[in-house]
Amino acid sequence: MTTQKRTTIDVAPIGDRLLTLHEAAEVLRLTMRTVRGYVKRGEIKGKIIGKRWRFRRADLAAFFESAPSNWDFAGKNDHGD
Repeated sequence: MTTQKRTTIDVAPIGDRLLTLHEAAEVLRLTMRTVRGYVKRGEIKGKIIGKRWRFRRADLAAFFESAPSNWDFAGKNDHGD
């Protein structure tokens, strides 16, 4: 009989349920188009699962924490902030 050695891979747990693109945009208070842009540039981590974007809250929090504290939103008044 042959014994097989199992290899474990350290992966961060998913935790809470995954968020859709729409939900991620709501959490960050951004448009879905803006979130897609950040994903395309690699600034927000996301995965396509079943042909749909999915996001972990931890990745959204990491994006928020690494964002500059003083973004220049000159001329942007879409959000009413």
